[in-house]
Amino acid sequence: MDIKVIYEMNPPKVLYNNYFDNKTIIKNIDLFLSRTKRISEYVDGIHLTDNVLGIPRVSSLMIVSMLKKIGVSKPISCTCRLYDKNLISVLQFVTDSIIAGVYSILILRGDEPVIGNKIVDIPPTKIIKTLSEHNFNNFIKLDLSFPNKIENSAKVKNKLEARPRAFITQSISSKENLKAIVELSKPYNIDVIPCIMCPSKRNEVSAKNIGLNWSSYANEPEKFISDVSNLTNKVLLCSPNSFEDGLDLVKRLKKT
Repeated sequence: MDIKVIYEMNPPKVLYNNYFDNKTIIKNIDLFLSRTKRISEYVDGIHLTDNVLGIPRVSSLMIVSMLKKIGVSKPISCTCRLYDKNLISVLQFVTDSIIAGVYSILILRGDEPVIGNKIVDIPPTKIIKTLSEHNFNNFIKLDLSFPNKIENSAKVKNKLEARPRAFITQSISSKENLKAIVELSKPYNIDVIPCIMCPSKRNEVSAKNIGLNWSSYANEPEKFISDVSNLTNKVLLCSPNSFEDGLDLVKRLKKT
């Protein structure tokens, strides 16, 4: 597998049926750790999300520490969701990430929280600039989210001017759209890491929710990922509703 594959994992939820239950949390953390260790054998890195969809989840930084203790040595990156944080807590998160040995941080606004109110609405580009002004970018790689196609030129201009290490795209299904993003980013020396959702029956709901039409690669995802590797040297794979489907895909990629 010439292309480097990073695999996205969502830490366990905090509330079940709207209540906290310690036994359930411990059980799901153990399951999460064992799954992550399994898939780490086939990929080049792990990416941990941060309260994805605004649902409170176990801290990704605590998970990083646990994964390292059980022997996961692949680079681990984390998302930093701004809707849950003010500037002080962002600085704490990034500092803790550096101390924990996190490889890179993806800064994004995220979906609004399902419980409580959002804390602050600071543009991710401004956070990247602030972190760089305070020298954090010399100790950890800082990434920005990017749409799966170029539409709003003003927003794109702000993202380019923020000078992140890389753009992590939303789930893509078009090589042409990805090529345009790569060409736009190249003069700024910004890497592009496309997100690709594993096409499977159990992921159909997630694809529908974000308006993803994967018909262009559903029958041959390995070929699509291989073609994408001619444009970028890394991809971020996700399989939000089925770990086993995602694991099966990375195993097949390993054989190609």
